Amino acid sequence: MLMFRSSVLFPTLQHHVFWNHKEKFQYSVDTYEHWVLFAVEGGSFRYGIGNSEGIAQMGDVILCPPGIDFHREVIHAASFHFIGFSLSSLSGDEDAGQEEEQNVRSRLAASAYKPAVTHKERLADNLKYFKGQNEAAAEIDRRNYWQNHALNDIWLFCLQSIAAGSVNEDMQPADPLMEQAQLYIRQNAFEDMSLLVLADELGISPVQLTRRFTRSAGMPPSRYLSHIRLEQAKSLLVDTELNLEEIALACGFNNGFYLSRVFTKMMKISPSSYRKTNRV
Repeated sequence: MLMFRSSVLFPTLQHHVFWNHKEKFQYSVDTYEHWVLFAVEGGSFRYGIGNSEGIAQMGDVILCPPGIDFHREVIHAASFHFIGFSLSSLSGDEDAGQEEEQNVRSRLAASAYKPAVTHKERLADNLKYFKGQNEAAAEIDRRNYWQNHALNDIWLFCLQSIAAGSVNEDMQPADPLMEQAQLYIRQNAFEDMSLLVLADELGISPVQLTRRFTRSAGMPPSRYLSHIRLEQAKSLLVDTELNLEEIALACGFNNGFYLSRVFTKMMKISPSSYRKTNRV
């Protein structure tokens, strides 16, 4: 299988904006000075890049090289990350970097500028670094570091996808609909979300959702949701001074008492003991 020399090029973040439920693009067509990446978290839009056309929806990544017209039209109110970045040659060899970039452009055109994202959970984890912009000034450098790290990871698995030309059968998710379900849960885990609503949006019954999700992810969707919330609770217990009630609300639990009960049952340790044990 053809593989890119992924070490030749690396991305550097230039700008990022998260658009939530955007109903219309300001311009129906635009051309960018840098590379741009659209990572869609909800809704959908039509796009055209060069001679390629397609539809971008939840879980998709669209990559557009600089200097190419990007046509787009919202279908359903779209939520997406708009990430601009430049590419540099790690070796400092500009000729090799330009050759590699042209190779990437050609492969992207062959994939309609939409690399097949098989690591949807990994994508969702990386995109978390682009949310939460209210850090103190002292944290900005740290945030930028992790955003560049996340961007580089997204760039690498996009390269792997377009290098393959098409996704191998053994890399296809066993149940693409459940991949969407996992992504939806990860993106909405800390809100007041309903698995009944999720089943309805996917067009299946709650029983089918539970059965198919368990077969695909190895656990029921309710447990998967609790796992994500508990991971966030663990992080807040160690890294913040928030009390249990505040942590519960930040993680999607109804109250501190319920969080404590679930945490103790699944982690075999109380939240207070976990905080004490893991504080540096």
